[in-house]
Amino acid sequence: GIADLAARNAPPTPRPAKRPAPLPAVPPSSSAAASKQSSAVQLITSATNKTGFKGVYKLGSGATPYSAHVYRNGDQVVLGHFATAEEAARCYARTPEAKADLAVSAAPPVLFDGVELITSERSNSGFKCVCKLHNGATPYYAQVYRKGKNVILGRYATAEEAARVY
Repeated sequence: GIADLAARNAPPTPRPAKRPAPLPAVPPSSSAAASKQSSAVQLITSATNKTGFKGVYKLGSGATPYSAHVYRNGDQVVLGHFATAEEAARCYARTPEAKADLAVSAAPPVLFDGVELITSERSNSGFKCVCKLHNGATPYYAQVYRKGKNVILGRYATAEEAARVY
């Protein structure tokens, strides 16, 4: 009848976007068990983050102003809100992303012709200021910024050659 016709002509109901499941929040470290557990994880410090820890951000001034975040499959996942930056850093330190960060930092330095190369997580080449353009004979280029301008240092066959120039 009329109800079937109305249901057929109604716009489809939007589906909520799938979000990765957040990891459980870490309880405050007020007990002896929590302090024993906290010593088992290595906190990842950051010189560029104002909180001093990677993945930890200060959002306000309430009871739980610190937040722990990770990026999974391009989506930001909030791990929880905490009273201190250290508690948030402990939560971040238990994630697979933090374990991968530690593995990278524990890796031996990359040497090329006796020169230590500077690696980068953000670069598509794996090296700081080295980018890959295409798959031709010289797909990698090294670049720097001087006086506000991008300066190309050259094009190279391998990322290591370009990183050595940098």
